Amino acid sequence: MKRIPKNAILLVACGLALGLSAEAALAQGVDFGKAEDLGTDFTDFVRGPLATIVFVVAFAVAGYLAAMNRISWVWVGGIVLGAVLVFGGPAFVDNFRAILS
Repeated sequence: MKRIPKNAILLVACGLALGLSAEAALAQGVDFGKAEDLGTDFTDFVRGPLATIVFVVAFAVAGYLAAMNRISWVWVGGIVLGAVLVFGGPAFVDNFRAILS
């Protein structure tokens, strides 16, 4: 007959204690308003004028380098795809929500 290690018994006991007292850990009464505001501010910054300038410069530099055969055109396509995802993300999410609802 195998003996059960003391660490395993302690682990099971802690798991049961946490499982039985999990109601206090539910985060249903927490206000996430400040976190949502921070997220909104961050996404506004990411899609703001600075991001537009960065994508324009990146597209111009990558296009020039690809035209001179210094890099692959796949890089230019990746930059364009990144710009589409950054600036068109909210529209994609809205359309996806409309499809699912």
